[in-house]
Amino acid sequence: MKKLFILLTINLLLNFHSIAHPGTGIVKNSKGEIFYSDLARVWKVSPDGKTKTIVVPNVHTHELHIDKYDNLYGEHLWYEGEASDKWKHFVWKYDSKSKFTKEIPDADGFLSNYSFNRDSAGNMYWIERGKTESLFMKKAKNGVVEVVQTIKTTDVRWQFCRKDGTFYYIDANDLYQIKDKKVRLVAQNLDDVEGSSQLQKPNHSIFGIWADDAGNVYATIYEKREVRKVSADGKVSIIYKSSPLWHPTGGLFDEKGNLWVLENNATNQVRVSRIEKQVLAKNTSSASYGNQMIINVLLSIIMVSLVTVLIKLISLQQSLKSIVLSSLFIIGLSFSSVAQQSGIAVGTDAPAFDPIHVSGADKNTKTCPMCKYGAKTEGLMIWLNDDLNNYENLLTYLEAQYLTKDAKKWKIFVMYMNPKKENIESLKAKLTAFSDKLRLKNVAFTFISSPTDEETAGVYAINPKVSNTIFAYKKRVIVKKFINFDPKKENYSSLLNF
Repeated sequence: MKKLFILLTINLLLNFHSIAHPGTGIVKNSKGEIFYSDLARVWKVSPDGKTKTIVVPNVHTHELHIDKYDNLYGEHLWYEGEASDKWKHFVWKYDSKSKFTKEIPDADGFLSNYSFNRDSAGNMYWIERGKTESLFMKKAKNGVVEVVQTIKTTDVRWQFCRKDGTFYYIDANDLYQIKDKKVRLVAQNLDDVEGSSQLQKPNHSIFGIWADDAGNVYATIYEKREVRKVSADGKVSIIYKSSPLWHPTGGLFDEKGNLWVLENNATNQVRVSRIEKQVLAKNTSSASYGNQMIINVLLSIIMVSLVTVLIKLISLQQSLKSIVLSSLFIIGLSFSSVAQQSGIAVGTDAPAFDPIHVSGADKNTKTCPMCKYGAKTEGLMIWLNDDLNNYENLLTYLEAQYLTKDAKKWKIFVMYMNPKKENIESLKAKLTAFSDKLRLKNVAFTFISSPTDEETAGVYAINPKVSNTIFAYKKRVIVKKFINFDPKKENYSSLLNF
């Protein structure tokens, strides 16, 4: 059993390949809000990256498009099962007023004569693949479909269209451009992958591509965990490197020049990372493929070493799930390139944990909030890793919410993370006095032993470097998340809008 745990854990941590085909859909509207797909739903992220909400649930879409009126488009594709052995699809629209409609109703088979690669006028462009020749297609806004030209191809993959109609596509490992019916090779062997993995085909490593207003093109290299920039003269440079366990699949730039990267991991979790413009400028470097190979090997050795140490430290009586979660947490914190990441993903079930309660219905007990209340309630879980004096007004405000809300359906749990690692008994007395001072009768004020306690903060993947991580949940499912919420400047009511 011990060997099985070790092998499975190491296999999970070192497997840099998604179990399912990841999506590339990430777009922004005129307000700077970011939308992305995780293949099960579409999320909206605030321009500052602090909050995220589900806007289109229950849709399996790989690509997204947003028009100049802020209308969002995507596809839902599903398999009916072995009984009928049929694939079906529909195309949906989520307009600027949050109304959901079907652009194309339920239909058999796969989507055809339709594309999410469009110019500013709304014309659609795509390539119909052939073995040696493919058709470059256009569907005008009036619905007329035409073959623009026939092009020689090998293995056409992801595609992208600029607002002016300039079209880019990946053929095998190469990046091509079509402009004014002229086909031009922009970058050859862009991903530098030559079958180095048994699980990843050489021609399937390049995913989402996009462009900026300066004429540069960007591509996500799944196998290398990189975002590569291709300048107009064909020069290739690396501008972003995903942390171990994560792979970029799409991206864009916002109006301030910040980079937003859509990332996927081996367990098909999806996240969006924002890299500030200033940080991006420092990180940009010329692509050095040979050196990168060495770095990848060194990272793998380091990760194996970390896993080995981890398994020695963790009791083998724990479940495999606990080992994997703890491993991901420790390694994620060690290598994360985005300091503001914290907490389990929105859309996942809130796990069990046992804090010590100093106020509320479970005062003076070690009660699991989600086990006892989670399935029947909605509310907030607030993990504080900061000076408590900064949160007096916020906690008073949240206690007052119980005057208008049903306590049987609404819950607030505050977990003080003991950042100074104070003695448990003295800390309990101090926190009891604090909760009494604020007259917290309904808000469950609790604490844990330390910000890195693996059975509490570790289970929720809380980053000990952030001041707070706040989850909104409904029936034990995380539906919204805040990181470094400023209790002195931000609107408290924003925590309740979910």
